[in-house]
Amino acid sequence: MILLAFLPLIGVIQMIKLDFSGSAESWMTMDSFTVQGHEPEELFREVSGVQMAVKETGEWAIRWIVIILSLTPFSILTGKKPSLPVRQATGITAFVYAFLHLLFFIIDKGLVETFREVGYVLGLIATLIMLVLAVTSNKQSIKFLRKNWKKLHRFAYLSGILAVLHVALLEHGDWIPYLIILVIGFLVRIPFIKEGILNRRIRKATELGWD
Repeated sequence: MILLAFLPLIGVIQMIKLDFSGSAESWMTMDSFTVQGHEPEELFREVSGVQMAVKETGEWAIRWIVIILSLTPFSILTGKKPSLPVRQATGITAFVYAFLHLLFFIIDKGLVETFREVGYVLGLIATLIMLVLAVTSNKQSIKFLRKNWKKLHRFAYLSGILAVLHVALLEHGDWIPYLIILVIGFLVRIPFIKEGILNRRIRKATELGWD
């Protein structure tokens, strides 16, 4: 699963050119691209490879964040509970993309730029939260933290909200679909709604003779 999840990175890796000879200004460079402009009068514009990498990794990061936060609502709605390895793999994948997104941004703009806008700061906080969750996403941490492990990993919801706000404030993508999915997921988790869904599923299973 993880290997398939990282297939989009192949395109990003292919853009990277390494030169350790000392003759180049930098040991790492990335090709520039000509893309369709955003404005009507702007037919084409040149975008650096680093900027493309920031865009690609950022889009995949928020997709995987939404996926990991949708696993529990999916389980409530369908009764099919994803295994712990699936949850761990999904969470780690989301973190890797978020980390690469931050890394390429720093390469492109510099570390100081990360603190100059609220949107950037929210993205940084979301990534740091995901770092903690990724580090503790293993059986040893579950055993060590016990009940506190679940409490800690509830911060994944906060990272999801911050990630959507990050995109919304910077206007770097269509954030509304992600917000809608997260809102639906939160609504499904509300106790009385969750109980209603579970009871309805039980009644349906009983009527069909599955019980």
